[in-house]
Amino acid sequence: MNYKYCIKERLEKLPMNHYRKLKNDIIIALGKTRRTFDRYCTISADEFGDIPAQDLDIIASILKCTADDLKNYEVNNAEVRHKMKRRR
Repeated sequence: MNYKYCIKERLEKLPMNHYRKLKNDIIIALGKTRRTFDRYCTISADEFGDIPAQDLDIIASILKCTADDLKNYEVNNAEVRHKMKRRR
């Protein structure tokens, strides 16, 4: 399955004891439930849902990467500008 974010893949590359500790650290730092974090990890690429930017930044800092490193998609700048113009 193609996920929108590569959080799950990054965690699975770690040794099991480190994986469990980091996963628990992320859940505590987010202040979310385990179910919500699992949902964040399994958002498919074609879904509309996204991880809130602040939560994505928290996850990235714990995994020692940037939020952009966790994204499995590219943002089309022309599309963003079009949406911004339409909202005004």
